Amino acid sequence: MKQRTQILFTIFFAAYLTTVLLTDISLTGFWTDVVVSICLSFFALRQVSKSRTDRIGLTLILKTINILCSLIVFGLLGLNLINPFAWDTFKLRCFYFQSVDGRLFNAYFKPVGAYSGGYGNFWITETPKYFPVVEWRVYWDRTVHHDFNDDTFDGQPIDNYEVVRSYIKDDVIDKQK
Repeated sequence: MKQRTQILFTIFFAAYLTTVLLTDISLTGFWTDVVVSICLSFFALRQVSKSRTDRIGLTLILKTINILCSLIVFGLLGLNLINPFAWDTFKLRCFYFQSVDGRLFNAYFKPVGAYSGGYGNFWITETPKYFPVVEWRVYWDRTVHHDFNDDTFDGQPIDNYEVVRSYIKDDVIDKQK
């Protein structure tokens, strides 16, 4: 039973990491993937240190895969922490569960300053209505010309949620028709 659990966890960890890194599918929320990946890495490293199976070759394969996945997670995390351009991620603004035409969307805005040509990166993800744990990216603009961190424009209040809904309506739903 323990051997089966080790095999299933290793396959799950590798499949999860591959899906998050190579596709537009992720868990709902920007930081969720980071936190879950770190937790899975710690669990994998703990499992590797206690891993014992009847076959030495299988044990080595499981340990190698878990260690490689953990190195990828911590390597990418380390690269993002030492990259000053990635620090803008800590200023991320999120608009969760915006319902437009009966569909659920999440929107994320990351300000990047003057070096991008706009106010920042803006992307929209869609979430399944009956399984709101995962999301997939349906729109991305690296030079959006609206600052979602400002709630006023020329002294007038702006409803950024309405701006997000208009982006969803114009750039996602209307372009799919």
